[in-house]
Amino acid sequence: MWDPSNMFLNGPYAPWREEGEAFDLEIEGRLPDGLSGALFRVGPSPLHRPQNPSRYHWFDGDGMVHAIFLRDGRATYRNRYVQTAGLKEEMELGRAIYGGFMNGRDTPLPPGKFPNNPANTHVQLYGSRLLAFCEGYPPRELRPDTLETVSEQYNFRGGLVGPLTAHHKVDPTNGDFLTFGNMDGAITWYRADCDGNILDRHSVDLGFPALTHDYAVTTDYAIWLVSPATARFERILNGQPSTVWEPEKLDTCRWAVLHRRTGEVTWVEASDAFSTSHFLNAYQDGTKIIVDGHRVGQFGPTLKDLESPPPGGDWNWWFKEIITTPWRWELDLATGKSGDIEVTDIQGEFPRINDQRTGLSHQYGYYTTTRGAGDWFTDGLAKHDYRTGETSIQTLDGVLTSPGEPVFVPRPGAQAEDDGWLLSVWWDPTTDRSEVIVQEAQDFTGTPIARIKLNHRVPLGFHGSWSDAAELDAAVRGA
Repeated sequence: MWDPSNMFLNGPYAPWREEGEAFDLEIEGRLPDGLSGALFRVGPSPLHRPQNPSRYHWFDGDGMVHAIFLRDGRATYRNRYVQTAGLKEEMELGRAIYGGFMNGRDTPLPPGKFPNNPANTHVQLYGSRLLAFCEGYPPRELRPDTLETVSEQYNFRGGLVGPLTAHHKVDPTNGDFLTFGNMDGAITWYRADCDGNILDRHSVDLGFPALTHDYAVTTDYAIWLVSPATARFERILNGQPSTVWEPEKLDTCRWAVLHRRTGEVTWVEASDAFSTSHFLNAYQDGTKIIVDGHRVGQFGPTLKDLESPPPGGDWNWWFKEIITTPWRWELDLATGKSGDIEVTDIQGEFPRINDQRTGLSHQYGYYTTTRGAGDWFTDGLAKHDYRTGETSIQTLDGVLTSPGEPVFVPRPGAQAEDDGWLLSVWWDPTTDRSEVIVQEAQDFTGTPIARIKLNHRVPLGFHGSWSDAAELDAAVRGA
């Protein structure tokens, strides 16, 4: 590939640059009768050779959406690039001209150009629109059946102020879309209905350009962690990483807790400095808010690190040193204080719940494990029971590896929180192809009930979502 020494261009990360579709895929086992709809996934897959492959970072590749349609026991696959303005320009030129956000540029951009935002982080069906997200820009709109890019940006009705996070939430009680944008530490939070009308917006001033990749919501609140991790656009143009760890700005952490209806902000102090990668969920317990997520000690190189750039500008070393484990934080709104505890020492990433429990108390969490058993980032899946403290591990006996984020699909008519299926995309290093694994969530360590064999590799990506057949059919009719 373009650089055999850069892990983000090889193995399960290696780009797949062909668009296409495949019908009646081979299935080992049998798809359950109630599993009908589409699994949407998105991730990076650079179409052109990066200008400097040694500086390429996983977060920076062109967004490619993958869809696995399941119906009547059969599976169909389709993939397409998200046609951002930057990608279309590069396709016309036949080469890369835009660098990424993470490691900065070693050559100046053409006059009047800014780094391309690749729409590679999350994908969600919202009404009749399939939206692709990356937190530096408004979402792109796609057709839910063909994955064709319909619009360069979707601004909702009522208008957005700047970019949106890739980590929106959907209120399970009414389907409201809960999201935010962060511009240099000034957060704008939005609530929109299913038709795209913005119903509420509130502002939170973090005081400096703190990185807020993800957040959490409860019935009444929206919660952000303010840590020493900063995100500064000007660094990119100077050939430096956009994200830097700056305890000079904040020597400990604090939580910003926004009341979703009044806009009132309560600040809760943390005991030390740390960062989070992703949140699992949050819920209220009297005057306290319980927050679950994955914690890392430091996110990004320091200002001192910037004084001695690595050879070739390869700043990827700091990402490789990230170790995250599940933690629980208890925020006391009455005292303004917080407590925390490590839930389990089993390392992992990409936590997900049954989305019907968003903002409500939960018993189970699912995530990819990063225990270092192999050469790559992820090596299995975990299910954690927050009542018993038990963590179960699924590795598929090592036959497959590098699973992506698990997506929970509730069984129709389910009563128990974990009554449903987990869908995840794994990589087979012997064939260099991927499989979609369907497993019973209640029999987490058991043999998968179905393995959908794809015809090629799906590069290890970030986030995705499930839409059942009724939602999908309604969206296609309205598209």
